[in-house]
Amino acid sequence: MAVIDLYSKRQRRLRGEVSDVYTYESFPNAFRVQLSYMIQDILGDVRAFHGHFQPKEAYTEIVRALRKEYGQQTLCKIYQSDAFAELHNFLFQEPDVERCLDAIELCYVLGDDMARSRNYVGRTNADAHVDECLTELNERFKEAGLGYELIDGRIVRIDSQLLHSEIVKPAIGFLNADEFEGARDEFLGAYEHYRHGNHEEALVDALKSFESTMKVILTANGKTYGSGDTASKLILACTGAGLVPSYNESHLTSLVNVLTSGIPTLRNKNGGHGQGEAIRTVEPEIVAYGLHLTASAIVMLAGLESKRNR
Repeated sequence: MAVIDLYSKRQRRLRGEVSDVYTYESFPNAFRVQLSYMIQDILGDVRAFHGHFQPKEAYTEIVRALRKEYGQQTLCKIYQSDAFAELHNFLFQEPDVERCLDAIELCYVLGDDMARSRNYVGRTNADAHVDECLTELNERFKEAGLGYELIDGRIVRIDSQLLHSEIVKPAIGFLNADEFEGARDEFLGAYEHYRHGNHEEALVDALKSFESTMKVILTANGKTYGSGDTASKLILACTGAGLVPSYNESHLTSLVNVLTSGIPTLRNKNGGHGQGEAIRTVEPEIVAYGLHLTASAIVMLAGLESKRNR
């Protein structure tokens, strides 16, 4: 399951043939083949595990769920003899990347649940095996130049590996705490909208997550706020309560300006209002900026809160 750094891969890197620009609209055939092998690694191959019913059950559940959601009697144009064949042929043939990502997400969510049991095909190192499978998927995404990553059971779109690793993932890590559950769902919902091209909805959910994070922190520190307080008022409440450090006046003013003119203004100008006579288009670059700015603010706020709790 480990990704092998083959000689040919090393040579392509040396020749500068490995692109650091992510693609989103199509899956290379080689990746589709790798994906088939990887799903067999995590869920099992029904042809190899005749004495175990779990892999067949897993594939049947995934195929049934996809058929139902798509309103189709079968996932493939040509009849397939069983769910295992139907799912893997779907992954080979389906041109819609989002539908392929649907299947990947379901396979790995179910695998993360079912395949961790020692009863699943008799694996003695079930947890380590599943962890390796999850790691390999993300490495294969990166190796193929595909801008996606599986995080906490959801496929998230990546625009910049640096921003993703240094800002987005730490933000999700902080929001995994029980008290931030609402903010976490809103944050992941923003990225889900972004992946599907729902740009205005992504900005709205990003703002909700930002506001929810501040409300949780204010409540945890015994500070009050109005039920209808906007992001600007919540920021002032956090700074006034000393929950955001005021090293000096200019630094505090700059911080407040970044937060208030960044996230809330992006939403006010680009989302949540009527379009008027002309249809408005929110550029994906603006949305990405808003999401990354939200993540940066959450990392700062939640990081400071975790220090106070230590």
